[in-house]
Amino acid sequence: MKYEDPKKILAVILCVVSWLTFTQITAQSHGFYIVDKPQIIAPRPPFPPYPRPPRPIHRHLPLELNSIQVITKIKDQIAITTLEKTFYNRSEQRIEGTYMFPIPTNAELSSIQMEVNGKMTKGEILDAKKAKEIYENIVRKSKDPALMEYSGQSMFQVRLFPVEPGKEKKIKIKYKELLSKDGQVISYKLPLRSEKFLTRPVKKISVEVLMHTEKQLRTIYSPSHEINIERKGKKSAVLRYEKNRILPDTNFEILFSTEREEKSPISFDFITHREKDSKKGYYAMLVSPGIWESNHLVPKDVTFVIDSSGSMRVKKLDQAKAAMNFCLDELTGSDRFEIIRYSTETEALFGELKQAKKQNLKQAKEFVKNINAGGGTAIAEALLKALSTQSTQKTNGKPRQKQIIFITDGRPTIGETRTDRIIERISKTKEKNKSSPRIFSFGIGTEINTKLLDLISQKTKASTEYVLPEENIEYKISRFYSKVAQAVMTDIKIKTDNKLRISEQHPKNLPDLFKGDQLVLLGRYQLNGEEKGKVNFTISGNLESKKINLSFSEKVNHNNENQFIARLWGTRRVGYLLEEIRLHGENSELKNTIVSLARKWGIVTPYTSYLILEDEESRSIPIERQSIGNRITTPNNSQTTVKEATLMRRKLEANSFLEFKNEVSGNSAVAASRASNQLKKANQPKVFRDAFRESQYGISDRYQQQETKTIAGKTFFLSSKGWIDSKVPLQEHKSLVKLKFGSVEYFKMINQNVNNAKWLSVGANLQVVINEILYVIANSDK
Repeated sequence: MKYEDPKKILAVILCVVSWLTFTQITAQSHGFYIVDKPQIIAPRPPFPPYPRPPRPIHRHLPLELNSIQVITKIKDQIAITTLEKTFYNRSEQRIEGTYMFPIPTNAELSSIQMEVNGKMTKGEILDAKKAKEIYENIVRKSKDPALMEYSGQSMFQVRLFPVEPGKEKKIKIKYKELLSKDGQVISYKLPLRSEKFLTRPVKKISVEVLMHTEKQLRTIYSPSHEINIERKGKKSAVLRYEKNRILPDTNFEILFSTEREEKSPISFDFITHREKDSKKGYYAMLVSPGIWESNHLVPKDVTFVIDSSGSMRVKKLDQAKAAMNFCLDELTGSDRFEIIRYSTETEALFGELKQAKKQNLKQAKEFVKNINAGGGTAIAEALLKALSTQSTQKTNGKPRQKQIIFITDGRPTIGETRTDRIIERISKTKEKNKSSPRIFSFGIGTEINTKLLDLISQKTKASTEYVLPEENIEYKISRFYSKVAQAVMTDIKIKTDNKLRISEQHPKNLPDLFKGDQLVLLGRYQLNGEEKGKVNFTISGNLESKKINLSFSEKVNHNNENQFIARLWGTRRVGYLLEEIRLHGENSELKNTIVSLARKWGIVTPYTSYLILEDEESRSIPIERQSIGNRITTPNNSQTTVKEATLMRRKLEANSFLEFKNEVSGNSAVAASRASNQLKKANQPKVFRDAFRESQYGISDRYQQQETKTIAGKTFFLSSKGWIDSKVPLQEHKSLVKLKFGSVEYFKMINQNVNNAKWLSVGANLQVVINEILYVIANSDK
């Protein structure tokens, strides 16, 4: 069935999902508030004749979590965390209860302090065994297994005074912990995830980490959240994360390293994740420049290529001109530049690269000022002229960063217009001139040839940025250029000795390393021979206008804790394969690989949703065991549940993706390109959905119920029958066991080991494969 207006239908579905999600009643968050038994007010007896008695009215609502504020001070391996939560009573009566805080594993019990509304409060520390009994008791009463995630952790609990109607209660927890270390990399984890305990989004979450180390601070990276990093000299930094109206579904994590004994201008760290009984693991290479002085940056040759065709008239051209002036101001005295304007024909400012001197910059700004819009779009001619300019200039034997900044808002209409021929001519020109400049493309609006721009970026080891009609061109270009204008190291290559075999690395083509940035490389590894010992790495490239080789020695620890590495690798791998399909066509091998990765790591995209659905239908998987259900076909259903609305939305998006994956221009094409590129470059999982919806529908579903969960190495999908382990549809289990939620057998299973408790915390209706046995858990006798 095909809908005429999927944008309107999807908007309605998102509203239904949001409304249904937030009318669930719970009373907990990480650090949770257990409310005393609510008062039930019976309705006034009616006059005869007596109708059927209505259900009792519960004039009781849980406390809302208004804000989470965290300030953490880290000194080398010691962290002191101050966590403040503000609860709000939105009900019409006072609420009393007990606040419980699961204590992080490495926290010092003697260091825990609690304040309630600014006053120190005494509480009780319960060991893991006693805490587990309390968790289980709450689970039995609430019919919600979420708390079992904390099984095995100690607990701090305190009885709280009443919270009056319409009033707030602030709870502040302070604790000290020794941070874990994996080789050179130190890890800090903050228990921020609490979406399954909340009835509404948290109004504001802010995290500030003040970091200081005795040695020089090098790599700083968060695999969980996009953070702002402000370095304060060589040994200190301030990290910030802030979001409004959000359901926190991921714990906050930071990885950092300090300078080694052997001095090096570049920081290198190698961390791994390998599952038990597996010879092949996953790795992350972190390459960072640390603090770098501007006078040590690689000088650059940059050619600006700006579209002045008729479609750029007025606002777009004015913003592009402002961006050009910003880029000119960012040039240093050691840089050289050229400007090429193109429409029906091309026009160069100098005819060659010129030094970024005051007089040349003044002439360039006058040239930009006088650019007017009109004519066609000679993209091929403009790019070939830019490549020629880059290749004819002498470099005196010193490496220089070569860049072309290409700005366009349309498709080629003059000269060569065929995408494959334009790419072929660019490749031949590069080979002939023995020059390899990066071509960074900016596509303005949606009436552009996305396939052409993305192929150009792919062939030149660069990237494409898309500026949507409602976005500011000057801001987008200026922000991007600020990053790529300051290269520390270019033409990077990384090699290992014969002890280690690496494969399937992403990104495939290593980008340049810029000031204030870092490379996060992900891939698969396998040791050749001995499981112990050190592996040697060599990083080569251009540093400070010199060709260099840096050597590092790393121990491979086969850590099975860094599960984010595997999932993040899977995210990038799917992004890369989606782009291959979009740019080069679909085949069964690519489809099957995407299905396998998406199912294993819970990577939900419109296309992966469709492929999994298609795969399970072809193998006649029962609907109740399908990872992604498909039984909803119409939005005109007043009884729609959260699950039904979610499944309906998935199917609409999947159908849309199938329609536009081969398009090269328009809203759909831009959405596909932006989304697959975000996956391909992801530094944190789950980045596809917003790019897809904002580009395709102009809306962002920030409150959507979580559709996948990854916990203790397992991935679960939300289906029409509850949560499904990604291994269930593979039908590789040997037997089936049915359990009733909350039964004696259920809790026996939880108590077998910590991982069982974590997996069963996912939901009361659950299908999970453990030791080749499929356990079907239901919150009813049906």
